Amino acid sequence: MAKRLYGSLQNRLEENRQFCETIEVGTGVTEYSYSDRHAYEVVAVKDQKHVTIREYDHKFCGEAYTNDWELISNPENPEINLVKRGDYWYTASTLTAEELKPMLSEDGRIHLNNENFDRGMWMAQNFDFDKVLEKGKQTVYRRMNVSFGVADYYYDYEF
Repeated sequence: MAKRLYGSLQNRLEENRQFCETIEVGTGVTEYSYSDRHAYEVVAVKDQKHVTIREYDHKFCGEAYTNDWELISNPENPEINLVKRGDYWYTASTLTAEELKPMLSEDGRIHLNNENFDRGMWMAQNFDFDKVLEKGKQTVYRRMNVSFGVADYYYDYEF
């Protein structure tokens, strides 16, 4: 079966490329979506295969239907751990039994309230709770199409 292409050709050509020799704190990162792009900055480097990034805030500074954006570093934005496995970058999320147990009711179901609803729903979709309790923790990896060396935000107005 042939590989199906999706999104803009420009995004497909640039994703998973490195536009700098080494990844350092402050290096720009671009995530490629279907036709949009999101800008990040590297905030920590363990080695060239384990980095932590944080999304820039963006402020529109152009005219209607242009893509002139100011990128603003925001330490309040959540950090994302990335791991390079083979040729691709993945988000790495770990859930421990200690984090999970307070959210479980006596019958083993996750107990959601207004404070933990979003996190609980995300956990239920991404982790096998039985495996977390049995092994003490579980790490899941999700591929993230990124390039290092440039931070670019682009909004496709056609969608």
